[in-house]
Amino acid sequence: RHRIEVKQTASYMISKSSSTLLFSFISAAVGLDCTGNDALLQVKYNITEDVWNNTRPSNIYALPFLLLQDNEQQQQRTEYGNFTDLVDFEKCLPRDECSTVVVAGLPTSTYDISFDGEHVEIGAEFHYEEKNPVTSTEVGTCIKPPPTCQDTEALVEVQFWSGQFSYRNNEFRIEDKHGDTILNGGSTSREYSSVIYSLNSTYACVARQNSCYTFLIGSGFEWNQGYSLPAYSLFFDGSLVHTNDSFQFDSAQFGDSCQPLCNQDNESLVELFLYDDDQFDFEYKWELKLLADDSSTPFASGEVSIGLNKSPLYHKTMCTPKQSCSSFLISAPEASGLNMPIYSLAMDDTIFREIQWYPGFNSQTPNNQTTTMGSCTVNGLCDVQTQDLFDLEVHTPAAYKFWDGRSSVMIPYGNVTWNFDYSDDEKRVPPISRSDALLSASHYISTAYKTGSSYRTIECVPKSKGDCDYSFNMTADSAVESYAVKKNGVQLVNTQGVEGLIWKNHDSFMTKLLMTPFGQSCSPPNPSKRGLSAGSIAGIVIACLLVLCLLICVIIMCLKRRRREERQNQRDEEDPLRETLL
Repeated sequence: RHRIEVKQTASYMISKSSSTLLFSFISAAVGLDCTGNDALLQVKYNITEDVWNNTRPSNIYALPFLLLQDNEQQQQRTEYGNFTDLVDFEKCLPRDECSTVVVAGLPTSTYDISFDGEHVEIGAEFHYEEKNPVTSTEVGTCIKPPPTCQDTEALVEVQFWSGQFSYRNNEFRIEDKHGDTILNGGSTSREYSSVIYSLNSTYACVARQNSCYTFLIGSGFEWNQGYSLPAYSLFFDGSLVHTNDSFQFDSAQFGDSCQPLCNQDNESLVELFLYDDDQFDFEYKWELKLLADDSSTPFASGEVSIGLNKSPLYHKTMCTPKQSCSSFLISAPEASGLNMPIYSLAMDDTIFREIQWYPGFNSQTPNNQTTTMGSCTVNGLCDVQTQDLFDLEVHTPAAYKFWDGRSSVMIPYGNVTWNFDYSDDEKRVPPISRSDALLSASHYISTAYKTGSSYRTIECVPKSKGDCDYSFNMTADSAVESYAVKKNGVQLVNTQGVEGLIWKNHDSFMTKLLMTPFGQSCSPPNPSKRGLSAGSIAGIVIACLLVLCLLICVIIMCLKRRRREERQNQRDEEDPLRETLL
């Protein structure tokens, strides 16, 4: 019975794929004799069933597979759902063409690749699942050699791996110390393929000495927690400089003359990333103001040009006074409701906002957005008569694992849920005029959180009419290492666990909360005395109405049946002969 189940599984795997996969299974069994200009490709496996079982990940969807890509990017894929499916692979390939062999989900020590009778070293290696990598190896005649650099030059190489995503949504470039682009690739490069599991290498010869270069990369899609994500490796003069397989935006400096961008003693580094690959020509505008500066002139400002044949990736760094309070404003043109840029804003490695923005999409998403950063006070930022200063700092853990056991350097943004809202559940249920809490985590982070990082939110909020009108609420299972809430510069410590209502993704639900009242002399309300929320009451009322309607229907049916029986009895009494005949 076990053997029958295995055969059924193998048949299913073949039926899912193209007919060429069936040929792959047959060829492995009978062997191949290549003729003419073809040479034999062999992938031989030397893995035992025990090793197979011990190296299987907890993610059942990350199946091992072999993928063969020819010179024209046509792909053939064989999946290995069971140990019995793992048979040696053979195929005849043209010698004078370049083919790529991708093997995923197996230890690199458990398979060997040969072409035309000679051993081939396994190529570039990237993350696939928590136990095993995915590798990409070229065979045949691959005419993509790196350029030959002069003695005073060094070779820069960027290896970009598409992962399981076929869309062209990533852009990278390398700038010199003057800000000029010396190498770029990604969505604006026609040389980059749009097929899954493809590796592209880009090279440039640059000055080796007295140089500093900046690598920049960004993605136009929110970070996804899939099991094979886009990744890159950056090499300079033969050495690995940086690699990353989980990024929304990223940057790295390299060279022998790189210096800090700001004076670290008295300046703060503000870094802005924006990605928008829209094909229509328009501009975003932004400005950075120092709130203590009485001048109406912004401290810094700029425009981001978007459109066809323009780089979708924008990057800007600024140095502000260390203890200043800054206000960053970004605005989109009118009628730009179809644009969905992603932008990130950080100061001294603390992230204040990283979201996919929908400017002008509806009344809740206006065409401009303001972010406050730095050392701000209630007197310098807010109207002290009507407002208080809300200041939240969140620290994420150094390590994170998904439910299936995979480790990740990124945390899905939905796994950190907090809001600032009314303490009373009755008031917390938003009216039609608003569809979310007064403040919530998704207003500031809607991509992903980085492990071992700091996040901060500074806002002026309505002043409480009583001591406990408002509260800060974080779900008890949020993936945070620690957090601190301040009101007007004073940290609030009166946090208690309660069962309460919280908003997440424009929907509300009851869950365990860590509630911090936004006041100095009050305690969180006792959940046992809070009564039912408006949503609960509405649900009870609807249920009662349904039960009442059902009872009315039953009563009406019973009355109709009783009337029919009475009419029948009356006819029987009037016609006794009919009863005798019956």
